Amino acid sequence: MIYLQSTLEEIIDSERAMLLDAPKRYGQHYKHARATTAYLTLCIESIELDRAEMFGRLFSLMKKHHTLSVFSALRLHKVQAMMNLRQVLEAGAAAAFAIANPETHHFVDMDAFGIMDASQKLTSKRYKWLDQNYPDKSAWIASTKDRINSSAAHANIISGNSTFRMADDHSAASAPFFDVEDEYFVKADLWLISSIAITLMDLFFGVAGDVARAGRSVIDFRPDFQHTVQGLAVENNALLAEIQASERFQKAMQKFTRRQQGTPGST
Repeated sequence: MIYLQSTLEEIIDSERAMLLDAPKRYGQHYKHARATTAYLTLCIESIELDRAEMFGRLFSLMKKHHTLSVFSALRLHKVQAMMNLRQVLEAGAAAAFAIANPETHHFVDMDAFGIMDASQKLTSKRYKWLDQNYPDKSAWIASTKDRINSSAAHANIISGNSTFRMADDHSAASAPFFDVEDEYFVKADLWLISSIAITLMDLFFGVAGDVARAGRSVIDFRPDFQHTVQGLAVENNALLAEIQASERFQKAMQKFTRRQQGTPGST
């Protein structure tokens, strides 16, 4: 499909068309991402007042950027999608902490003038708590952030390859606004976006359950929560298996194995 992008008006129209065309372009990968991000916004029915201030802020930030990551992937803005996902992971980790530790001083320092500072020191304390209490989820958040940071968080020519093409005879070049579409990578991004939502919802449910067992329930999830999240996880695993079974993935793994062994091979 051709999406015009020579003017601001064309870009606006094309981005709308990309979202509407997504079911035809990406099939079940789109449907799964849409269902997952929709459930992320609906999975919680109520929050106790003493948790609403901190957890509510962070949860709303997280779900906004998750929806933006879906939009960005579908509108062919991979870097933007990954930057939004980094916000999702950071807000999600802080939101999980806030379920058990809702006090403001865990999140901001405030000086004598009432100016707030969300210091890195406090961020580190929250990640340490997560690592001590939920080590598997903590390690997953850290590794996923590292993967995003290494490939998309900073400007590099690999990302630039998506928005630049040189003619075969080097007589001309193009620098499109939209990424050059690669269906394989878009589907992989939609899978990652969905996987992050599923994992964070599971983390929230676990932390809230531990808090309830220790004293009282502070977050109520939808009655269908466990059934729905388990179903989404099954779908997510099936889509990952589809990606891993593709020829593109197999060739990439072969190259990675040769690189690890220090034995260059032909492309």
